[in-house]
Amino acid sequence: MKSKLFIGGSILLAFAVFSGLMETMFYGSIDSEGVLQESLFLPLTFICLALSVTFYASSLIIQVKGRITHNQSH
Repeated sequence: MKSKLFIGGSILLAFAVFSGLMETMFYGSIDSEGVLQESLFLPLTFICLALSVTFYASSLIIQVKGRITHNQSH
């Protein structure tokens, strides 16, 4: 069974991809005055991406730590 951190990381990664696609489809252009037009989707993409990487790394560390302690007890 996958850990809750892994599942949470996967959900956050899906949100990051969705937010990135929404930013690309609807916003993210430069207007006639040279000003970048962005929405809340761009920062949301990076926040969700950073959190998903953190969740994946935490899940990996916990799994490795569990295997090491399991192997030492046998």
